[in-house]
Amino acid sequence: MKYTNEAKLINELITISQVVYQNQQNDKFSESFGFDEENISFLGLINISKYKLSIEKLYTSNKSICETFSFFKFQDRIIELIRTLKVEKTQCKAENLNEIIDDIIRIEIIEHEIFYPFYGAQMNSDLLKFGDFTIYDKQKCKELLNEKSFTTNDKDLYFELIKSDLLISIKIKARESDKAFEIADKYCMSFENVFSYVLGDLSNDKRIGIFNFRGFSTMGKIISSNSGIGFNGKSDVILGLNLDHNYLSYFNNKELGNDEVWFLITKKDKSEIEKRLLNAIEWVGKAINDRDNSKSLIQFVFAIEGMLQYDEKIFINQSIVSQLADSLAFIITDEKEERKKMSRKFKDIYKKRSSIAHGSNAKIDFEDLEEVFEITKNMIISFLIKSPFKEMKTMESLNTHIINLKFN
Repeated sequence: MKYTNEAKLINELITISQVVYQNQQNDKFSESFGFDEENISFLGLINISKYKLSIEKLYTSNKSICETFSFFKFQDRIIELIRTLKVEKTQCKAENLNEIIDDIIRIEIIEHEIFYPFYGAQMNSDLLKFGDFTIYDKQKCKELLNEKSFTTNDKDLYFELIKSDLLISIKIKARESDKAFEIADKYCMSFENVFSYVLGDLSNDKRIGIFNFRGFSTMGKIISSNSGIGFNGKSDVILGLNLDHNYLSYFNNKELGNDEVWFLITKKDKSEIEKRLLNAIEWVGKAINDRDNSKSLIQFVFAIEGMLQYDEKIFINQSIVSQLADSLAFIITDEKEERKKMSRKFKDIYKKRSSIAHGSNAKIDFEDLEEVFEITKNMIISFLIKSPFKEMKTMESLNTHIINLKFN
């Protein structure tokens, strides 16, 4: 592959880059790499912006590298090339970039299994599968890893550093570990939100976490007045979540589409509808986790808007709200009167969302959250299991179908 245009980008970066010694670095708007003679700097907001856009273009110019090799390690190689060419006072040629690309491509793609602490749950099984994710009992995981042949004896130390009883793992194919961690972190953050969606516990009595776990805590408050001093304490209780209970009947329930949501996280080349669907599921998970009722309601509405708004660039006005309400009604139910009721419900919810957004002290009750959660989840379930929505790939096909239903 020829990288003529990419070589031009590097030549532009050479032109705008400077060598700045440590005692001269006083520009607060700078992007610098290395020290003294080894330094390469881009000074000023315009040059920093040019650099960032260019390095992103270079990184994404080869799909295989972008998907299997970390951005920062790729960046290091480009900076080293710029440094060398500046010293030699020569221009970058396509073959210079080809050498870097070929060198990276020669690195073998291997499978990494990455394990994270998993908090807030327990199970009797040795392991349970959630799509491409595996949740292990920590002791069983330790035994399985001990069966493999490693040159290090530090595995016991690794497990001592992990305080949870369970571990969750995901397998990632990459050329090096930094990229594997980057991908795995993204997947596990998504898993947290998807799990909250599936669990659907608006009361927050049960909750799991990998990165964002909130465990048992006690809030202590001191009050003082002319009559004396006092104390008020409130405990945040978490009920135990046993993953074995209802594993097949709920966490992997086909009738709710729960068996599909886990695979949606890691699926490659998602369709337009699938990308929006995962985004909607994650917004629901975030809404459930949020303790502020107003913020929760807004996030539920984000899920609906993100799933159904045909043109994301158009400002949402009253006409768009009516379109969203009608689309929801046609997607969720086939009954005429139920559709009318569903449309009215969403419009009422959207009024509350608008009141919050415009600074009003709109009171959001737990019942409001239950209602919008039910609507949003029924919308998601329709796209997971209900024909023709589950077969749709594009927003255009969805929009056409809704229009046909309205005028049928």
